[in-house]
Amino acid sequence: MQMGRLGLVLGGWVLLGGTGWGEEKMDRTKALAELTALVAKNEKMTREVLSKAARDLAEAGQERIKAVQVYLESYRNVEFGRTQDGDTRFGDWRVQEKEMISSVAFGESAQLQVRYVALVCREALGEKERPTAAEWLAYYHDLTKPENSTEVEEAVVSPPAGAQSKGKKRSDALKKQGTGMFDQPAKQSPLVRDRQIGGFLEEVPAADVAAGNEAAIFKKVLRPRLLEEKNKELLRLWDQRIARMDERVEKKVKTLGADDYKILKRPELLWERASDQEALGEKEAAWAQKMEILRTCPYHPKLEEWVKELRGSLERGSSGLPEKTP
Repeated sequence: MQMGRLGLVLGGWVLLGGTGWGEEKMDRTKALAELTALVAKNEKMTREVLSKAARDLAEAGQERIKAVQVYLESYRNVEFGRTQDGDTRFGDWRVQEKEMISSVAFGESAQLQVRYVALVCREALGEKERPTAAEWLAYYHDLTKPENSTEVEEAVVSPPAGAQSKGKKRSDALKKQGTGMFDQPAKQSPLVRDRQIGGFLEEVPAADVAAGNEAAIFKKVLRPRLLEEKNKELLRLWDQRIARMDERVEKKVKTLGADDYKILKRPELLWERASDQEALGEKEAAWAQKMEILRTCPYHPKLEEWVKELRGSLERGSSGLPEKTP
């Protein structure tokens, strides 16, 4: 009886392709070809998903009303689900947050995020689909309009308590509430989560930045791109950024924060600008600017670091020059 059962097992194993007690041999050539085909299929599907997302979001981002509709649809799907119960809860939320949703700040922020995620999707598609520096500049210029600009990393001064009227306080609170939903990095946006494309954006630096964070977009997206292309438009952007921050400080009541900006932060911004000017090939002008910073800020905490950096640049720059005769 036992031998009969064993025969049935062995017979079934042979029928299924068994070749003996050892490990079954794999056709490695066939397996490698299949792996190559799987990778190609995956890349094709990825490109199709990202291309569609980029195309649809770019189109929606052209009109504020459409952008808000697209954003709210994704927000509903992510936060409340696609069920009937989710629709009910989402409807209740819209009624509760009606004032915020209808605010100008919310509309502007939604439109910026829709446009930004579209650009990020194109970055993920590779060199051929990558947004041009001009497209990033256009986005940045719209972001830095007074009603949109947010110096998140380099906020300068807040007015003293009690200096604002009740109406101004309410207006600012509403604006903060209307834009607060958009503070997360692009890859965490409902627009990305709803379309399940976050995994395709892991290697894209711009995906780690919030769509409304002017300082981060300048430093992590636009600045590296302009340096890569040796585009001297970067220096003009530096001048505009520093001028905007100077103006914001001047408009505030004189405080210790304003002094900190002038004594500490502003020289650091000027030094970074000079370093970029040097990287763009204008070395002599950059070195002269750095020398001026050192002369006017002899007590800056970074003085020693800056002196070492400039000395190295000057020594490298003079290494190819003929030695002076005594």
